[in-house]
Amino acid sequence: MGVRVSALWLAVLCVVGVAASGRVVINEVGWAGTAASGYDEWIELYNDSDTPVDLAGWVLAIGEREIPLAGTIPAHGFFLLERTDDSTVPGIAADLIYKGAMANSGAVLRLVGPGGAVVDTANLGAPEGWWAGDAGLRASMERISPGIPDGPVAWRTAPEGEATDAAGNRIYGTPGAGNAAAAASLPVSLAVPPGPLTGTVTISWEVEGNVEGLDVKLFVLAADGAWTTVAEGLPPMGAYRLDTGAFPNGAVLIALGAFDAGGPRGGAAVAGEIAN
Repeated sequence: MGVRVSALWLAVLCVVGVAASGRVVINEVGWAGTAASGYDEWIELYNDSDTPVDLAGWVLAIGEREIPLAGTIPAHGFFLLERTDDSTVPGIAADLIYKGAMANSGAVLRLVGPGGAVVDTANLGAPEGWWAGDAGLRASMERISPGIPDGPVAWRTAPEGEATDAAGNRIYGTPGAGNAAAAASLPVSLAVPPGPLTGTVTISWEVEGNVEGLDVKLFVLAADGAWTTVAEGLPPMGAYRLDTGAFPNGAVLIALGAFDAGGPRGGAAVAGEIAN
């Protein structure tokens, strides 16, 4: 199975709950470094469960490079990886030091559990570069919710936060703390007809909260492993008639996000199967 098809199956498993409802996710990626140095990259994991997780035997892969993990990530807690040394975020102690860069042109991160199964990904399926983040601002890519699978509605560019870099500059991100993207996220509900999807089906949704100026977009990740933007400029509440015949038969992930200039403010994804 190819990498992009694997992305579909991982997303589907997470959405339908085959993965544990409380799980460890890649929560934030400081792929652009900091204002002090573009080399000062960092990665944050988050334990979205009620119990601590021992990371012995876990691996974080960046492309083909594997970083063995060690230590414990507390319940609803964070695990901060800093590149090369512990000076990237001076005010926050790194939980693990790693080596090797993340290219500004993009990379795929995979979190692999002790049994060898991929638990989560970051940036898998991005058409080019990264789903979010900013090289000019040295801004990180933040997950808007641990429950949304990796993809176009999962990531947002971080604003300036409280933590400072090695030169005392404010970091655009929240290393070792709750994401600004999660704190500002809006509830999104998405409904897809049950059972196999055939012919033309009606997808309905609602974005709650202050929706002024938001661009609602609908995406499909089909069995060929490619994300397709199906519609943009949708209303905050509505319905869309999706022609499933435009996609190959097999597993499908339907995602909807409400976007502003920084990325999605809220999102949802529903798994299904196309059977025409």
